Amino acid sequence: MAKGIGDRLISETPVAIIDFETTGLTAGHDRVVEVSVVRVDPGQSPRLAFDTLVNPRRSMAATEVHGITDADVAKAPTFADIAGEVVAATSGCVVAAYNVYFDVQFLEFELGNAGVDQTPPHFCLMYLRPMLGLGSRCKLEEACKNHGVERTPSHIAAADAMASAELFVKYLAEMEAKGISTYGELAKLKRYKFVDSFRLAPLPDASTFGLGRFQGAVSRAGNAVSSTDAPTPAAAYWDLLKSVLVDLEVSDTELAAIRTEQEASGLTTDEVRMLHARAFASVISQFAADKRIDEAEQRRLRRLHECLATLGWAPGQ
Repeated sequence: MAKGIGDRLISETPVAIIDFETTGLTAGHDRVVEVSVVRVDPGQSPRLAFDTLVNPRRSMAATEVHGITDADVAKAPTFADIAGEVVAATSGCVVAAYNVYFDVQFLEFELGNAGVDQTPPHFCLMYLRPMLGLGSRCKLEEACKNHGVERTPSHIAAADAMASAELFVKYLAEMEAKGISTYGELAKLKRYKFVDSFRLAPLPDASTFGLGRFQGAVSRAGNAVSSTDAPTPAAAYWDLLKSVLVDLEVSDTELAAIRTEQEASGLTTDEVRMLHARAFASVISQFAADKRIDEAEQRRLRRLHECLATLGWAPGQ
């Protein structure tokens, strides 16, 4: 069995930052519609390794969040088409994302459909901030502002992945300053769930899985985004919901802060209800896929309902 990454030096191990835009919150029920991978190789600046829109082979959803329409993906590859490119871009890397619990569930599902039955080691940039004593977990936009990373809010996967990569470079310098050299030492700081993945080995070359390479990406990365652009209230609130729903491990203080931001966003009551309903329906669909909802899933649904109610509306109210 391949060795994990506990003894590896963080500064000498390549990291692949991933960012997905999707039709919703739940992998399997929802599908990826855009994928970007930014690599940070030792001693090098972050570089965009792969980026494309993805045809989900279903009707588009969440367009109000990411701006992607059915027409945009009509000539885009499917994930099966580009699975080899995703593996090649992340091969040999520790994977990271700003909200890794969200992105890794989609990575596992989509690669699993392509025959890749392996999860790479991964860590979460949103949780790395409190892990290093730099502040509480927060939105990517707020973290970038606090740590001097330039970011234009866009909900274009390549832009968000690059901003996350620049943020990782800042955190890498902080780890070096604190004398945190290996992933094993990082894991000892706080017991977040993602540190369990450090026992896993990075993905090998795409050819190991019999995957070919693909030419013909359809990328939004080259599209100019005005510095005056801002995320729609729905997009900004969707990001907040993702931070709650990926694991439902959110404190009452964090929920109160999210409620304050929601109230300041200008979202109408109907918009909040629509987003909450979509989130709840997504989770229900995931849990009901095996035609039963066990006790653990019932507890998660109760907690989800409680969180959504605290945030203004839950189904049945």
